[in-house]
Amino acid sequence: MKTVFSTFLFLCLSACALAQPLASPQILYQNYDQYNIPYRIPAITTTNKGTLIAIADRRYCYLDIGYGKIDIVARTSKDNGCTWSPDTVIQRGSGIEGSLDCGYGDVALVADRNSKRVLCMSVTGNVIYIKGTRENPNRIARWYSPDGGKSWTKAEDVTDAFYTMLPNTRTMFIGSGRIMQSRVVKKGKYYRLYCSVLTRTQMDDKDIACNYVIYSDDFGGSWAVLGGSTLDGHDSPCIDGDEPKTEELPNGDVVLSSRKWYGRFFNVFHFNDIRNNQEAGSWGTCVASHDEVGGIKVGANSCNGEILLVDAKEVSTKRRVKLMLQSIPCGEKRTDVGFWYKEIIPNGIYSPRAFAQNWTRGLQVSNTTSAYSTMTLQKNGCIGFFYEENEKNNGYDLVYLPLSIQQITNGRFK
Repeated sequence: MKTVFSTFLFLCLSACALAQPLASPQILYQNYDQYNIPYRIPAITTTNKGTLIAIADRRYCYLDIGYGKIDIVARTSKDNGCTWSPDTVIQRGSGIEGSLDCGYGDVALVADRNSKRVLCMSVTGNVIYIKGTRENPNRIARWYSPDGGKSWTKAEDVTDAFYTMLPNTRTMFIGSGRIMQSRVVKKGKYYRLYCSVLTRTQMDDKDIACNYVIYSDDFGGSWAVLGGSTLDGHDSPCIDGDEPKTEELPNGDVVLSSRKWYGRFFNVFHFNDIRNNQEAGSWGTCVASHDEVGGIKVGANSCNGEILLVDAKEVSTKRRVKLMLQSIPCGEKRTDVGFWYKEIIPNGIYSPRAFAQNWTRGLQVSNTTSAYSTMTLQKNGCIGFFYEENEKNNGYDLVYLPLSIQQITNGRFK
């Protein structure tokens, strides 16, 4: 038995180094399991020691955050996703009507690359996003692990600090999944964090959906709006966007990728002189990917996905490249989660339109109902892909699948 397990472990650990069939997907959270509760909203990260942390909503209220009690649960893997710990409740919703800790949900997280600290941000409370008001808003929580996911602090309500940044906003939340840590900008002890928010903002006497990118130079202790804010919505880098994500180009510029019907909205923040000033710069004009030549165009769905920059090598030429990956449901409605990818010019300066063009359809992971997805770069070079599949009664199975770049790009890159 020990020999069989050792063989399995070797194959699992080396799966991304070889061109071989897909590994078997692992359901980390079974929808309507022994708790008879639905699960939603995948989030995953890799610690500086290589531990994977996979997080989800356990929705006792059976609906989105804001409707009632939701716990946040986590599982960890120390062997690149081959085996996983039992699930642990890391934040427990009280379920008390109207309380600030009634539920927690839609987690975004990041593990610091140079320490054991892990940051989680989430929605909290008992207010539904679309019904939030400035007096009674959708609330925001923050908590940490100081030891790579072994223990967690109690969640802290940080709502006021976020609404102070954007005072014309009546309700907001951070896009769930991955908070991005810069590879370029470092202030003091930490590399900068970027994430993005979806807001309802008053603009010209109208209530408009807006996206903003926010950043932190102290690992989530304080935040600021990238590019500043005129506070009236006109400055939003993506008006009418939905749940947003961020990624960094090789030169340090920041990409906003936002959920929309039939594809994605893209915008790019270009720094004037990032070596000497890590704040000054400007956003371009947001574009819809499906309107551009070779842009990402999918079926009639609007859904959260993930964007991630990785190093790769072209198989035919052995040329080293940078690839941008975007996951998204590709079918009609929320089905057929898969990948699109695009080669990125090292240190190239991209307009939003240039970034939105010339993507290639990659691996289709799911052949059935599937929705939110996120990913992390593992220590063994795999992409740890974590996604929702098999919808049933407001929940999904939350599925983990390790993938190689070669598998994602259908053999073109590795």
